Amino acid sequence: MRFAPSERLGLMARACIVATLAVAAPSFAAIGAGSLFVAGATTTPTHWNIPVGVPVTVEIHGVLASEVGGSLPATLTVFVKSSVLGNTTLTATRIGTSSDYSFMYTAPSNACGTTIVAYFQLGQNSNNDLCDDGLKNDSAHAASGLRFVNGQGNPISCEPLDTQGTTWGHLKTLYQDAGR
Repeated sequence: MRFAPSERLGLMARACIVATLAVAAPSFAAIGAGSLFVAGATTTPTHWNIPVGVPVTVEIHGVLASEVGGSLPATLTVFVKSSVLGNTTLTATRIGTSSDYSFMYTAPSNACGTTIVAYFQLGQNSNNDLCDDGLKNDSAHAASGLRFVNGQGNPISCEPLDTQGTTWGHLKTLYQDAGR
């Protein structure tokens, strides 16, 4: 098949764009077998509510050996991922001989919104199986994380105060109130 010079240029440009997108495409996060858990905390379907400035013990239950290199290590790298605060890297310690891990986290004073918690690798997110109904029963398959609340237990929004009067701000407040 013969192409005119302008057609060849168009085909080459499209091929370059496709190749660039294939190389530059980010790897997508996976939902791991480990379920996030915070004893005594209230939840939304995907997040555990934690107060800012107060140390909390966070656990990841049900990590599979196959997810972390073939055997369960004594410690595990954990990532608290926030678009506002950046990623915080912590170390979780295995609880006895179980497949559960525990780490301490204190939300900084400028924390707002929500995070996702990953383990072992930045792209392996904890799941919301314990968060959605309190049971490890494979009932949910979304990423799980932490939601920052103030001393009264109200979510701390990252939005500027002047946007709270908008329709979107009102809808978010209604959704957040329904999650309590």
